[in-house]
Amino acid sequence: MILGLILLGFLSAFALGPASFNIIRSLVRDRTWPWRSIAGFLCGDVMYIVLALVLLKSPVLHEEWLKAVLTILTVLCLVFYSVKVLFSKNTLNSSSFNEDFLMRPSFKKSFLLTMANFHLVFIYAGLFANIANEKGLTLWMGALAYLVAFFVSFILLLFTIQQFKNQLQGFLRKIEVVAACGFLTFSAYLSLGIL
Repeated sequence: MILGLILLGFLSAFALGPASFNIIRSLVRDRTWPWRSIAGFLCGDVMYIVLALVLLKSPVLHEEWLKAVLTILTVLCLVFYSVKVLFSKNTLNSSSFNEDFLMRPSFKKSFLLTMANFHLVFIYAGLFANIANEKGLTLWMGALAYLVAFFVSFILLLFTIQQFKNQLQGFLRKIEVVAACGFLTFSAYLSLGIL
């Protein structure tokens, strides 16, 4: 089971959300790695993983009102982010950057973007549900193995992107618009689950 979680950790790095896409945008645009943003992103993920592990032992996780509230909050945040991206100008090609839109590398902004995806607690709870009843430290070891695999895979993804950043710079706005449309689609999918 832990090997399966390691594999999922590697694959999860490719499921890009607003926080990870913001990190990629910073990496392509700047010459230095956005380590503060990466740290904020990972801290947010760690908090949701710990919360999911705690909630796996609690009946609160299965309460329909909690699922509905967190799903609605996630949908609102994803829609807000997507609309902001879709209706913004292509600031990457201009000489002066809109600081608020580009979100310069920052621990706090990356952390808040990650924490705005409230639905992550259910995703992580689902990932670890199979080992929730194991005795000892298996649940925590599985979560740690997943997190290490996720971190290594995400850093490798960023390293690969950095190698091709000159080619990606011209396509970044198009990729960003496609990602925003994907977030809107995911929001619609989540909304159907609570209607």
